[in-house]
Amino acid sequence: MTDFEIRAMLCRALEAGAVSKVYESVTRQMLLETGEDIDIASLDMDSLGRMEFSIAVEIETGVSLTPDDLLHYKTINQLVGLFRDQ
Repeated sequence: MTDFEIRAMLCRALEAGAVSKVYESVTRQMLLETGEDIDIASLDMDSLGRMEFSIAVEIETGVSLTPDDLLHYKTINQLVGLFRDQ
């Protein structure tokens, strides 16, 4: 997958996790258009959101990522790197 494809998948997973920040134009632009890094903590994902995000990622990619695993990744670019290496 290209970086854009990975970012688009992460965007869909954030939507599945009902992370409201992904619908803000600035965040969406950073995620999909500019490729700027986003601090995951700034997305205000709660525990249910992390679970839904993890499930969506696994369904789409086959990569198992637990909600606790997300605590080890500080930025979107770190997650992009994880999937780029798959």
